[in-house]
Amino acid sequence: MLEFKPIEIKDKEIIDKHFKKENHFLCEYCFTDLFIWGKHYNTQFAVADDFLYIKSDGEDGKTDYYFVPDGEGDFKKAMERLFEYTGKVGRPWLFMSVYPELREKVEKYYPNMFEFEENRDNADYVYLAEKLASLSGKKLHKKKNHVNRFYKEYEGRWSYESLNDDNIREFFSYQLDWCEEDNDFLGELCAASTALKNYRELGIEGGILRVDGKIVAVTLGSKSFEDTMIVHIEKADYNINGAYQVINQQFVINSCSDVKYVDREEDLGIEGLRKAKESYYPEFTTLNYMGRLK
Repeated sequence: MLEFKPIEIKDKEIIDKHFKKENHFLCEYCFTDLFIWGKHYNTQFAVADDFLYIKSDGEDGKTDYYFVPDGEGDFKKAMERLFEYTGKVGRPWLFMSVYPELREKVEKYYPNMFEFEENRDNADYVYLAEKLASLSGKKLHKKKNHVNRFYKEYEGRWSYESLNDDNIREFFSYQLDWCEEDNDFLGELCAASTALKNYRELGIEGGILRVDGKIVAVTLGSKSFEDTMIVHIEKADYNINGAYQVINQQFVINSCSDVKYVDREEDLGIEGLRKAKESYYPEFTTLNYMGRLK
């Protein structure tokens, strides 16, 4: 039977082997994302016959989430192994983050066995890095105004610096203060802590925005593919007008000049977050599904 275990930093190579074959523009198919959020979602993995299996806890605490097994061998055998495991566990379960080609594959081998539903809340927002850096065009005119007002108001007082060994403690202290104001972000605090502790091994890049030497915004991202930067964390002081827009732009200018796309992850169905992500007019949002046994 499958033997699942928590994801550790040493597992990066084996998981990357599967995930880096093709870019699906879903942040869950990124080792860094799975690893830093692993404790929060109890994410685990297993490998059998060169197939990768991923599972995590569902939001209701009663349902398990699984990825469709990933590998180049006998897909049906891999699925049967998963069915055997879920049958012995005896808990309700569903497939998560199923991209369209994967849905077709499952339906080909198991017609009428699963009911698939689009998961809009889990769709990643993908932007052209060039547009986020320049904020050019009529659609982004308001964003550019926010940025220009910030630069004008804090001229000579603001600075941007990339994450490094000298400022990493300050970065975490800011994240800690931010999350202490809202317990809903404690999971993100754990993710940020894990990311910062392993930032070199994970290839994480980050940015810090300061006004008068004080941190007013931070961000973290990693390159899931050569052409894509995923932004995992972004926080800013709501009282500083333009702080969010400037940390966004400065991170892209300083860390994304060699990528085509910036993936700013999903909105989780949060209305304010959806509005903010849509206001940057993504190049596209990714189509993905949940799959339930009928």
